[in-house]
Amino acid sequence: MQARARILVVENGTHVCGYVLLLMRQNSRIARTYSLAVAPEHRQMGMARTLLACTESVAMASGRNRIRLEVREDNAAAIRLYTSVGYRPFDRIASYYEAAPPQVDRTAAIRMEKLI
Repeated sequence: MQARARILVVENGTHVCGYVLLLMRQNSRIARTYSLAVAPEHRQMGMARTLLACTESVAMASGRNRIRLEVREDNAAAIRLYTSVGYRPFDRIASYYEAAPPQVDRTAAIRMEKLI
C-alpha cells in the first residue's frame, strides 16, 4: 500500500526549520499541499521553494500529475511565491479561515494548482 501522506522536514540539529505536509488521496492523480511553514529566522533563504520542489518530486513519484493548495487571500507573499513557481489560481472559497472564538476571522482562501 502506498503512503497517502508525507511530511518533509528541514532540521538543523534538533531544531525544525521548516516543513511541508503533502496529502495524496487514493485513486486520485491530484496531490494536496496541506500545510507549509518555515520558521521566521529561516525565511528568505529559499527553503519554501525547496520544500515545494520536493513535494513535486514526491507527488510525481507517487503517480500524481497536479498539486493543489489553499492560501489565505490576504497572504500576498505566499501567493507571490506560489505563482513564481508555477501555481495558478482556479477558485476562491469565501470565509474559509476561522479563528478560535471570540475572534472571528472568516478570510477567504484562494485555491491554486500546478501541473507537474
